Amino acid sequence: MRKLAIATALVAAAALPAAAVASPSYTYVGAGYVGVDPSGASTLDGFGLEASVALQENFHLMGNFLRAKDSPFTLQRTRVAGGYNMAVNPRTDFVARLGWSFAKFSQSNVGSAKDDGVFGQVGVRGMVTPDLELNTFLTYDDVEEKVSFDVGGVYNFTPEFSALLGYTYSSSLETWNIGLRYNF
Repeated sequence: MRKLAIATALVAAAALPAAAVASPSYTYVGAGYVGVDPSGASTLDGFGLEASVALQENFHLMGNFLRAKDSPFTLQRTRVAGGYNMAVNPRTDFVARLGWSFAKFSQSNVGSAKDDGVFGQVGVRGMVTPDLELNTFLTYDDVEEKVSFDVGGVYNFTPEFSALLGYTYSSSLETWNIGLRYNF
């Protein structure tokens, strides 16, 4: 079912006209489906929310939340960060973020575990065509005590509305998401 949803969204996005976005947006809200595959547990399905606001040309605040569940397991994660973005060229930005991460993993009739700590990201966001942004990040999260590799894409239907697709891999957790974004 997930593969069909992702394929349908990509085909629909490819059929739409280009939006001609000049550079990645740092002021947006987004939501969508999230799948989480923790090592040793069943795949969890849920939703994710993300928002970012540009404070100045090179600084932004970012936050995201995900909640995924497959009985008897539930995972929730919240991240809030400040970010610095610097243009490498007119269509590509280097991005660095530092922030706080909180995670809670629970299992019915067993209990839950909570942890929080700092996380940091470095990566690149670039417009490979006027309507398609690709991005990649390396993330260290103190909660997992692991480095993850993130890749994603944002297809801009218009300068305001976008579809997004992402995948994150670490040795203990894989996450994928598909959703919609509104750019301000």
